[in-house]
Amino acid sequence: MPSLCISHIQQAAARLRAVGAGPTPILRSDWVDTAVGCAVHFKSEHLQRTGSFKYRGATNAVAALDAAAAAHGVVCHSSGNHGAALARAAHERSVPCCVVVPHTTPEAKIANMRRYGARVVLCEPTQTARTQTAEAEAQAMGGAAVVHPYNDTQVMAGQGTIGLELMEQLPSIDAVLVPVSGGGLIGGIAAAVKAINPTVRVIAVEPEGKRLQESLATATRVIDPATSDLALDTIADAIRTRALGPIPWDSTHPLLDPAVLSVSNAQIREAMRVALVEMKQAVEPAGALTLAAVLSPEFAKLKADSDLRQVVAVICGGNIDPSALVGHIDPSRADCA
Repeated sequence: MPSLCISHIQQAAARLRAVGAGPTPILRSDWVDTAVGCAVHFKSEHLQRTGSFKYRGATNAVAALDAAAAAHGVVCHSSGNHGAALARAAHERSVPCCVVVPHTTPEAKIANMRRYGARVVLCEPTQTARTQTAEAEAQAMGGAAVVHPYNDTQVMAGQGTIGLELMEQLPSIDAVLVPVSGGGLIGGIAAAVKAINPTVRVIAVEPEGKRLQESLATATRVIDPATSDLALDTIADAIRTRALGPIPWDSTHPLLDPAVLSVSNAQIREAMRVALVEMKQAVEPAGALTLAAVLSPEFAKLKADSDLRQVVAVICGGNIDPSALVGHIDPSRADCA
């Protein structure tokens, strides 16, 4: 496919409507608004089918396959959420699905994939092992389609339907904060939002160590050869990819705000606690990233400098084992959970 554009996202929205996937809700918290000093609207993708935004991209990619390609099935590599989403999408189209998973993936996420009918294959937790194993499984299935978790225009178009919904639900927003890993989510949202209202700022939120701001400042996809094959050291297991994929980078980096908000593990844990206590929402670490960002001193400075009044924070997922949730929000009780 050519570079992502609004027409691709509109086509993806039609495919999602065809399977009855309605818009996810916007949540609010008086406590958060008071703490932050502006209106924060939470786009609740943890309430999406399969528990994350990944359902959108996987469903669009599977639905876009012609009958001959779909008959061989689909394969992906995933840290959890994309695998569950692809398994659900494949089940809805009655085609086989195999998911290659790093052996470090939380058991709750592996169970989620199997619940939707995926055959799960474990591999080493490196990008090279994930890619090579997925390609081998696809060949063994007779030429199954490999649906990449982010480096795929159809996947990005599906994620971009979040942006379409946002602009319908909240047409007067100033900025959208989006968690970033490989770039499929932020790329899709940026393409939709900027096509509808170019003045809306799309701000990336990353775990510490990703170095996206350096890439944006130089307009160069910065990759450290010594660490590029290794996952980021963060509790946000769903977003450990170090650099944006080539396809998301090419189409996305000109659309992103130069400011990037980085959050620590401690900030993520506190945001998970706030989400549970103040908002009554259980979210995984990656899902708490944007809440951690809006509660940070860096966002307070950004807000003051830019006069942000209406902000969207995308909650990307909620797939977490209850015992792990307890361990993150109250480490003293982790052994008792």
